[in-house]
Amino acid sequence: MGKATKPYVHLIRVSTTRLDGGTLFGATTKQQWERFVLPDRQNRVSIGNYIVLIRHEDGWVLVNTGPGDKPPLSLDAARTRSRSSLVRELRQIGLMPKDIVAVVQTDLFSEYAGGCTHFTSSGRVLPTFPNARYIVHKDALDEAMRPSRRNRHRYRADDVEPLLDSDQLEVVDRTTEICSGVWVEPAAGPTPGHQIVLCQQGRATYAFLGMLVPTSMHLSPTVNAAYDWNPEATARTKVEVKRQAELESWLVAPVGRDEWVRAGQLESIESFSLGRTALPQPVKTRRVAVPAPAASSAPAASTEPVESETAATPPERVSA
Repeated sequence: MGKATKPYVHLIRVSTTRLDGGTLFGATTKQQWERFVLPDRQNRVSIGNYIVLIRHEDGWVLVNTGPGDKPPLSLDAARTRSRSSLVRELRQIGLMPKDIVAVVQTDLFSEYAGGCTHFTSSGRVLPTFPNARYIVHKDALDEAMRPSRRNRHRYRADDVEPLLDSDQLEVVDRTTEICSGVWVEPAAGPTPGHQIVLCQQGRATYAFLGMLVPTSMHLSPTVNAAYDWNPEATARTKVEVKRQAELESWLVAPVGRDEWVRAGQLESIESFSLGRTALPQPVKTRRVAVPAPAASSAPAASTEPVESETAATPPERVSA
């Protein structure tokens, strides 16, 4: 193993992707989502591409591998995403690819699974993590090997085939414990065989949601990406995941932030992203002049203005 010794569940952004706003927000009108985030001149919105690194007693577990460093198959992909920093991030922690004992993929879109393999100096494509078992869902593997015409451009055969050749691929089709305290759970909707990853760390449960909530606006079941395989299933899955997260006090990611978010905050984040609540107003202080009392034998009270605090009005609620 590497030099790192402290146990943790670490969320890392390894690249940024610029997607067409209409594709990212689907049926949600531009008038609504543009109040949440401003697109660039080509109507593109930037979202983070995240991985999770788990230090486990059995070894290091990696969730998702990002786009990797293989040359993209099209110039469009090269123009819309930044270079992956996964290997560099591992080295900064003190790890090498050989230290990873398990890789869990929430799906097999090349954007999130391209780092499963890499080009060698001789031009061969080999598994990036030679000592790891790669865990994928059966439906995700079937779709990656025989992609539909609609999603063909989102998969690459060389992300998966070298894993089959090296016998490192482990296929699951239900809730499965990968190692003690770390398990995968089907989360239908974004892609065939999409799954989330749960990790128990002491009293805390961390939940990595994969493609389920690319931005905080997508916390709403009414906001789904146009490229989702089954938007209705995505909406139902989000409702169930949020209910379970709040019931069990999970820490969840990604929800459009570079940090773990407590389940109790999800509702307020969703409401603000949809424009249903305003930002809380700070408490304001105003100067109030105290009138002089009527003349009497008692000592006169000071007529100097005094400070008086007034509570801020609660945030105004507006319709989405």
